[in-house]
Amino acid sequence: MLAANGIIAVIFGVLAIFVPKPTLITIVIYFGVIILLLGIAMLVGVISNYRNGMHYGTDLAEAILLLIVGLLLTFYTRQSLKVFVIIIGSWAVLIGIVQFYFAFKVKPELKGKNTLLINGGLSLIFGIVLFFNPFKAAVFFLVLTGILAIVVGIILIILAMKMKTFFRQLADEG
Repeated sequence: MLAANGIIAVIFGVLAIFVPKPTLITIVIYFGVIILLLGIAMLVGVISNYRNGMHYGTDLAEAILLLIVGLLLTFYTRQSLKVFVIIIGSWAVLIGIVQFYFAFKVKPELKGKNTLLINGGLSLIFGIVLFFNPFKAAVFFLVLTGILAIVVGIILIILAMKMKTFFRQLADEG
């Protein structure tokens, strides 16, 4: 099982590095379909709750939200991805500003001002990059994820081979 997961991780990593745009679009569509199916399942639960006289308002709102997000991700993938990345960029800018604020409010005897300044600066840069080119930024982060997936995949494959050897030796001794 470890080897199979490792092989899947390596395949994903190669796809993410060498064909990042189609891989990213495929991932977003995949998540859109999953969210859409969750929305449909929740809607079925809402109907059941309604028929049984149970509360369903919150679940109905959540089901509708899931259906909308699922439809947007599935059928308006590129635009939805841009909006999502811009939301992450907004969050990063906000976090950066808050960290700068706290960095200047930290008492001199307390440590951590430099960490807050560095973190705040990196968060601001990250957020601004996401604002100006959300799709390319998402592709860049997918490529980084692909590199990590290849490393993790190789580690899993090596671990699987070592475990196979270990268990074989254990069986030979027993």
